[in-house]
Amino acid sequence: MTFEWTGHRFSGGLLALDLVNTVVCRSDPLRRADRFVAVGDVESFAAAAARHRAKEVGEVKLTAPADGEPLKALLALREAVDGWLRPQLETGTEAGDALARLFSAAANCTSARNGNPSLNRAAAISAMRLFDPAILLRTKICPNCDWLFIDRSKNRSRLWCDMAVCGNRSKARAHYRRKSAPAKLSGAAL
Repeated sequence: MTFEWTGHRFSGGLLALDLVNTVVCRSDPLRRADRFVAVGDVESFAAAAARHRAKEVGEVKLTAPADGEPLKALLALREAVDGWLRPQLETGTEAGDALARLFSAAANCTSARNGNPSLNRAAAISAMRLFDPAILLRTKICPNCDWLFIDRSKNRSRLWCDMAVCGNRSKARAHYRRKSAPAKLSGAAL
């Protein structure tokens, strides 16, 4: 099954966050979905990343890891970014040796240079941008889908990764709950 990489799938704000967001609903085992189940999915993600993150990675065609060690390195980076960042956002503390895992995963992704701009290298460089305090302070977790995103709103009030998708879903659920709740009787007797 092929997956379409639309602009919504790149609402994280940085390539590293978009990479982490290839796992949907991480905290819900019943809804969790990994968008990298096939090598073709990684290739189409790389092509879409080159389009949607052109400002960040440059006007280049990103090469995707075919399989083997480069693909394992990319997936390790994805999990290392999530493992380092998510606990900070949820509890304000860094998880154990998460920073060491992140640096190791980034180093593994940048070690193999083949002359072509690789998705691995671009994602590793993007992950290092998360150390910018201005970016880190604006990074949030979407309450609907568990995606990580950078809140670039003026007053840091953005709640969802994408208002058109998760924001609308959340508002629709709230509306449905209000409409389906039993009507409360007023204080006056009828």
